[in-house]
Order: sequence, then structure tokens, then C-alpha cells
Amino acid sequence: MNWIRSRIFWKIYIINLVVIFALLALMFIIARISLPEITKEQYRYITDKTVLRMKEQIGQIAEDLHKFEQYVQGDPHFQVNDAKQWEEGLEHIIKISPYIDSATVLDANGYVRGFYPDDLSHLLNYNLSKREYFQQAVRTKKAYFSDVVSADTGRYLLVLSVPVLNERNEVERVVNLSMRIVQNHLFRSIVRSFQIGEHGYTFIVDRNGNIISHPSKKRIGDNIAENAVVQKLLRGQSGYEEVVNTEGVAMLASYAHIPILQWGVVAQVPVSEIYKPYALFEKALWFASIAAFFILSILTALCAQQIVHPIRRLCQVAEAVAKGKKHVRADETDRTEIGLLAKRFNYMIDSIQQSEELLRKSEKLAVVGELAAGVAHEIRNPLTSLKGFIQLLKEGKHNQMYFDIIESELERLSEIVDGFLLLGKPNPAKKAYSHVSEMLQHVMKLLEGQALLHHVTVQYSIDEQLPPLYCDENQLKQVFINIIKNAIEAMPNGGILRIEAKQRLDSILICITDEGCGIPKERMATLGEPFYSTKEKGTGLGLMVSFKIVEAHGGKMNIYSEEGKGTTVCLLFPIFSKQEG
Repeated sequence: MNWIRSRIFWKIYIINLVVIFALLALMFIIARISLPEITKEQYRYITDKTVLRMKEQIGQIAEDLHKFEQYVQGDPHFQVNDAKQWEEGLEHIIKISPYIDSATVLDANGYVRGFYPDDLSHLLNYNLSKREYFQQAVRTKKAYFSDVVSADTGRYLLVLSVPVLNERNEVERVVNLSMRIVQNHLFRSIVRSFQIGEHGYTFIVDRNGNIISHPSKKRIGDNIAENAVVQKLLRGQSGYEEVVNTEGVAMLASYAHIPILQWGVVAQVPVSEIYKPYALFEKALWFASIAAFFILSILTALCAQQIVHPIRRLCQVAEAVAKGKKHVRADETDRTEIGLLAKRFNYMIDSIQQSEELLRKSEKLAVVGELAAGVAHEIRNPLTSLKGFIQLLKEGKHNQMYFDIIESELERLSEIVDGFLLLGKPNPAKKAYSHVSEMLQHVMKLLEGQALLHHVTVQYSIDEQLPPLYCDENQLKQVFINIIKNAIEAMPNGGILRIEAKQRLDSILICITDEGCGIPKERMATLGEPFYSTKEKGTGLGLMVSFKIVEAHGGKMNIYSEEGKGTTVCLLFPIFSKQEG
């Protein structure tokens, strides 16, 4: 699970999240804008198609019913003044027409003189002269289709009044053919209210705004002439628009006027209905978003693992190479850019190692050349002196001073050779627990005479509670002698030499400070190099050997100097047990 901590993984993951959420947001916006419009157009298509179909079917019914005008006027059953003949004629009409449920025969004064079926017997001799359909039929002498009528039986009817004329072209009687709106199954199946969507529906009104057909049977017969759409239907208009119904609900309505009956058909859906597909889409999109989130997380993790693992392996190889492991190489796993990078990385390591090897050989040659030049330079002077004094001795010039000088120059040559032997093949360290205070006091006793000759005063500040140091005592004494001797020689006119030793955390810090002339800044960088010394006859090998001994003990040696004020040499040795060492 290391890829979880990878920045590459989180960058890929966040970028993918941003992209997918941007796409989802775009889909939400587009859906919010387009889906309601699409749904609106779909519902308009449905409502328009519904009202047109119902208009055609109702027109067909009206034409079929109007055919009964000629049939009734030409039927001999209604030409005679015989109730028995009337009843047979009415029964025949009801049997042949699925739209006619009942019928009555009225005389010229509006009294019921005949009827069918028998459930209308209570209407015998009942006066219906005040009914509009009777009056219109008598006045126009033509068949008249009534509005919705509430009969005395409690039923809602549509009545076709057909006048029967005599030879003088006078209305002899009127035959009323009635269709019971609620009970007539064929009519209901044709003009039934269709449900559109979840809350949309259709209804039919007559020429006065009375409801003929409605999803709720309780609404049949209600007058809704105040409805904005119904008012347009009553004016003979058709169309599609957004209106508010009698219940205050905003509706999208298609409406069509039926000229033959002066009726109107309305198909409408609530405006809120058009946003439901968007709500369903939004819900589905949320589920898709959650699923996409988890799928994206898994795919990103797999993708990041394939990317991060080789890169981490490259980092591990780079760290190993930096620590000196020369034979470590990156895995060239595939032919992708990462595999190519691993291949180039391995080639780079090989190139660097080849360059290092060439550089190492060049450095060795340079060091050998530098050492050879240094050796030649250092040895030339004493050899020249020896050659000169030997020549004098050959000539018979004997002087004790000549032998002293020859002996001094030979000792100098021996010192140079010993220094090189120590650098090239140092003596094996013999480590044991030793006290720093005792080593420093022993060294000062050796150099006490030299300090007195140079008028140098030594000041001590040594913590007596210092823990013992696991070291080679002789090697550290050599370091102390080199540093203290240099400090004394740096003060030819006298001064104060301060020696401090104290514990700092898990190390021992030793500082040796003089008040000599100091070291110029430009020469600080060359301290510890062979044959470099600030003293006239110094070889620089003593400081170089000191650096090497301190490093072999796991310590550090730092030199701080300010020209004209003095120099401080600080030695820091770690405190560790024999097992740790």
C-alpha cells in the first residue's frame, strides 16, 4: 500500500476526480436544461395526438347519430298515432344502435306519450316542453343534439331530438333518442379520459362548458366555463399552451374544438410532470457518480501502482548507488516510458562508474605527481646542503659545525620519510579506555619546556568527570602534540594557550586555542594537505596525519582562525563502548 503515500497517485486521482465531476456537472446542467424541454415536447406530441384522435372519434359518433334523423322521420312506426307502434320503433332503434340507451316520444305540446325501455314508465304524460332540446327541435324542425342533461332519474344524458313532420310540414311529435353518458360502454370506451403520465388526463366539455367526460365521474356535469382553456374552446379555438386549472395547478394543455357538436376536448399534464424525468435522471446520475467514484478509485490505484512501483524502485536504486553499491540496477520491466527511463538510468550509472574509474586513475596519477613533486622539493634542500658540506670535507676543511648541520639535515630527511611511511602504512590502532585529562597532562609535561622557552602560559579547563574514551592513546597523544606544538610555535613572543575539555551530549569536545598570528582565509582550504605548512620548515605532514587519526576514531577536527588574533582547533570524539566501536 505504499502507493497510497505517493504524490503521483494523488495527482492522478485528483485529476481524474476533477475530470469526472466536471463531466457529471456538465451532464447535470445539460439535463436540467434539455430534459424538461424534451419532455415538454413529448407530452405536447402525446396531448395533441390524443385530442385529435378523440375529436375524430366524437365527430364520427355525431355523424352516426345524425343519420337517425332521416331514419326516424322515414320510419312508419312514428308516422301513426299509436303508442304500440312507437314502442316497437324505439325498441328497434335501441337494438340497432349501440349509442342509444333509451328513447321517448313527445307530442307537439311536450308531453311524453311513449317510451322505451320500461324503466321510463314514470315519465308517461310528463311534460318536457321546457327542455331546450325539445324547443330547438320544434323551432328549427331539424334534429338537435343537446348539451349534457341531468335527467329526473339522476342520470346524465346526451339527447338527440328528432322532429317528425306531418303533411303540412308541421311538427306532429318529437322523438328523443338518449345516450346515458356514464352507463354507455361504447361511448365511454371512445371518449374515456386517458391518463397521461402520472397526473395528466383528458376531459370533454359541451358547448356550455359542462363536463361530458372526466377521470372522476363525480365531475361529470360540472360547469367549468370559467377555465381559460374552456373559454377558448367555447369561442371555437384550438391550440396548446400553459394554463392554470380550476384548482390553481399550472398545466400544459392541448385543446381542440369539435364544430359538429360545438364540444371541446382537452388533454393536459401538470407542468411539474415535465421535471420528473430529470429527477429520475438525476437520481440515476447520482448512483452512477458513486459507482464511478469507486471504480475510479480502484482503476487509479491500479494505474498508480504500475507507475509508482517502478519509480520507487528507481529511487531505491539511486539511493543504493549514492551509498556506494555499484552493482545495483533498475528493473527494465516493460517498453513504456518508465521502462525506457530505467534503461537510460542503468546506462547513466554505467557511464558514471566508468567516468569515476577514469577520474580515480587520473586522481591517483595527479596525487602521485603531486607527492613526487613534494618529495623532490622537500628532499632537494637537505640533499643540496649535504652535498655542499661533503664537498668541503673532501677538500680537508673540517669543522664541528659542519657535522652538526649534516646531522640536522639527515634527521630532517628521516622525519620526511617517517611521515610518508605513516601515511602509506599506518600502525594498527591499539584501543583501550583512556582518560582525556591524563593524556593532555602527559603531553603538556613533554612540551612544558618548549612553552617556557616561548614564554607561553597554559590555562586548563578540563572536566574531571569526563568518561573514559575508547581510543589508541599513543595516536591521540601524537595528535595533541602536533596541535599544541603548532600553537606554541605560533606564539614566538609569548601568549596564553587555553586547553578545554568537556562533554557535549554523547561526545567529548577538546578545544586548543592560541593567541598567535592566525591563518589567512585563503590558506584555510589547504590545511591538511601534504607539504603545505605555515611554518618556514614545516612539511604539513603532521596536520595531515592528525586529520587521519581523528577520522579513524570516528571524530571530527575543525579549525577556526582569525588573522592577527589566533587559532582554535576543536576535536570532537564520540563516546561509545568497546562493543559499539
